[in-house]
Amino acid sequence: MGGGIHHVLPTYSDPVICEAIIKKVKKMGGVPFVCEANMRAHIMHDKLLKIRGYFDMLERNNVKFVNLSTYTTVDMECHYLDIPLKLPEILLKPEVKIISFAPPKHHWECGITCNQKNMYGAIAEQRKSIFHRKYDRIDNAVAAASRIMSPDINILATYDLGAGMGPHFVVPIKFNRLVISKDMVRGDKAMAEILGYPFDLIKYAKINASNRNIEYELHPESQYPKKEILKLIKENSIDYDNVNFWKPALYLQYFIPHRFQIKVYPPLEFIFTWFNKTFVTSQNFILGLKREKVK
Repeated sequence: MGGGIHHVLPTYSDPVICEAIIKKVKKMGGVPFVCEANMRAHIMHDKLLKIRGYFDMLERNNVKFVNLSTYTTVDMECHYLDIPLKLPEILLKPEVKIISFAPPKHHWECGITCNQKNMYGAIAEQRKSIFHRKYDRIDNAVAAASRIMSPDINILATYDLGAGMGPHFVVPIKFNRLVISKDMVRGDKAMAEILGYPFDLIKYAKINASNRNIEYELHPESQYPKKEILKLIKENSIDYDNVNFWKPALYLQYFIPHRFQIKVYPPLEFIFTWFNKTFVTSQNFILGLKREKVK
């Protein structure tokens, strides 16, 4: 589901699209479950699932939700990472196939959130602040988590793409597309080009690319976004200078005690929702006028 802000759909996985994936998996004979680990200030309980629109959807489809932070875990020592990753065993079992489903958006510390960054949410450790306490640790953690729990299918899908200062302050731009790939790195390369962010500046992607020249081919029946939409995304894209500014600017808040975050942050979530709807996503009206011209 990703971090995101309540009721700001471009910032987290859309339950409507998730339901379509569930139905497709069932039709193919699979037994799906939806999963996510606890985040810094959010425990993945029923209340949060209801807020995000998942609780009723899962219930009517008879699909269970697995909180990866409460499942049996293993500690993994990883290359380039100075602390172990606590990973859920359920996603390491060979009989379990992983479908990574994430809304593509810009990210003010990592550049973009796509296939690889989505697997950061599967790390069972709730105190995710610890991955931000050294400059490159977050990128190494994302690279390692996505490499070890490599998805079998990667789906980047959203009705409105989140441009700008993701994951917290995004400008919604009409997208209406799914970018589906078997290879998470190639999928991220394709999406980075759509998001207008240089792929070679995404540190976790460079780690997993292992000095390979990453190329991809679109399916012949693909409908690539129109130039007007790509231009609109580019105009609202975060750039590398902003990432280099915000990453150190946000540094000290990651030392706030974990218990304080859990107790204080969730009741204040409505402020972020209000701010987004009032000052950020309200730009949707302007972008909507531009979309009419695109049509």
